Amino acid sequence: MSSFWNDVVYTLKAMGPLVSVLRLVDNEKKPAMGFIYEAMDRANEAIQRAFNNNEGKYKDILAIIDKRWDCQLHHPLHATGYYLNPKFFYTNPNIHNDNEVVDGLYKCIDRLSEDDNFVVEVHKQLLVYKRAGERFGMTVAMKARTEISPTEWWKLYGGKTQHLQTIAIKVLSLTCSSSGCERNWSTFEHIHLKKRRRLEHQKLQDLVYVKYNQALLDRFECHDVIDPIALNDIDDSNEWLLGELEGEEIGND
Repeated sequence: MSSFWNDVVYTLKAMGPLVSVLRLVDNEKKPAMGFIYEAMDRANEAIQRAFNNNEGKYKDILAIIDKRWDCQLHHPLHATGYYLNPKFFYTNPNIHNDNEVVDGLYKCIDRLSEDDNFVVEVHKQLLVYKRAGERFGMTVAMKARTEISPTEWWKLYGGKTQHLQTIAIKVLSLTCSSSGCERNWSTFEHIHLKKRRRLEHQKLQDLVYVKYNQALLDRFECHDVIDPIALNDIDDSNEWLLGELEGEEIGND
């Protein structure tokens, strides 16, 4: 196989899962805040499988992804959305030991709480959520963890933990944007004009913040029930590249 096609397949293996994540989050109608953290983990795992778990071939790729995630994309809201998404919370027994997730959760609680008393109540109610107490332990609530959106789940079953419910709905109702990874925008064309391309990063983030909060308000006024987001495509996006192509090992340097 020619060097050119080797490079093409290598690029597809590396970028396929990431493109799936970008498509997932760049959606104004489906809140993805509760899914982005898990989606990134699955993308990393998919890349590793695409290179047959050969660390020498994917190590540099994951290092670039991690650097980008840490310096620009990662936010306590992502960790909080992951923790408060019942679909992932109750299926990951190690979530309480993940310092990055827990630290992000606590930072977000402090930021979104009205006062110290509110924070204390939220932490108390986290214990109820952790043990699946009150309505969280109802048979229908357990089945609904994977059947409805996390926002609707909290609306239906979080009424007896109102402080925590308030934060969960705020966070899980947020949409995400891939704008930080793009150069040619579509949704944000009116923000990212040529004359504004030299805006400092913080001002650009502020504009996107305003844009998405307005979209969030519009969606709430419509009172639509949002379908849950599926992450299966991220796992399978590179399935056709996992083996050898025409008997040759792909992705060699």
